[in-house]
Amino acid sequence: MATQVGRRLLHVAFIQLDLHRVFATCDPRNIGSQRVLTKLGMTVEGTLRHTMKLSDGWRDSTVCGVLRDEWPSGHDTE
Repeated sequence: MATQVGRRLLHVAFIQLDLHRVFATCDPRNIGSQRVLTKLGMTVEGTLRHTMKLSDGWRDSTVCGVLRDEWPSGHDTE
């Protein structure tokens, strides 16, 4: 379901809003979230260090992004 929602959001971003770039972040420990982002055509761009403070300490964030011309064309009609 997360992949379907992500595809629809990217469709809105690139087709309806004509954006050039979309990015997302996730916890590096959450392999499932990172898998969904790469399945959507996003590329892992790097790690931002200590972006969120939780009760047990600071957490990093993985940044993933996709440019309009990199977005798989098969998603244009979804």
